[in-house]
Amino acid sequence: MIRRVLRELADRVFVGPRPVVSRGTRGTAPRWTEAPPTAADDAEDPLTAGLEVEVPVAGSLLLDIREPGELAGGVAAGALCIPMDMVPHQLARLPRDRAITVYCAAGARSWGVAHWLREQGFSGAVSLSSGIGGAGAVTMPAGGPGRVVVLPAGLVDGAWAPEARGEVIVQEGDLLRCRVRDEQGFWVERTLPAAP
Repeated sequence: MIRRVLRELADRVFVGPRPVVSRGTRGTAPRWTEAPPTAADDAEDPLTAGLEVEVPVAGSLLLDIREPGELAGGVAAGALCIPMDMVPHQLARLPRDRAITVYCAAGARSWGVAHWLREQGFSGAVSLSSGIGGAGAVTMPAGGPGRVVVLPAGLVDGAWAPEARGEVIVQEGDLLRCRVRDEQGFWVERTLPAAP
């Protein structure tokens, strides 16, 4: 029984071919060696194939996943700004029939988000490996991303929301999209009319 349990544990630990155990004498040969790699071991994962690009894909939606404080330095022209931790809650805003080029400051966070989006069925999601530097023309967004504003109490999506301090994500038309923490401590989005 113990040997069966040990074999099962070994199957969980070793990925790929099982090691070949040699019965050599002490000190003459290693106790085990790995079996030679096969072509299947070198096959690239389809979810990560072509995941990184140097320049945005032509005609793709640019998705900026940086935090609001990082947006103060500028945003790529025409980019949709959704902070990384809000992406799972905003999937309805993302197109499934169009490529999505995800970017952040340097390319590390965007790789993870693009990979996650592919797992969610957005097969055209790619990561901009150079970060915002490779996104093209950078514009200074109106509305002061990163600025703290007070959102008044009132009905939000049919539920009462208390007055809250929020951080501006981006201005879209005459509305400021802000993120605030709700009563349970989760980040939620609320909108506020932009001041004239």
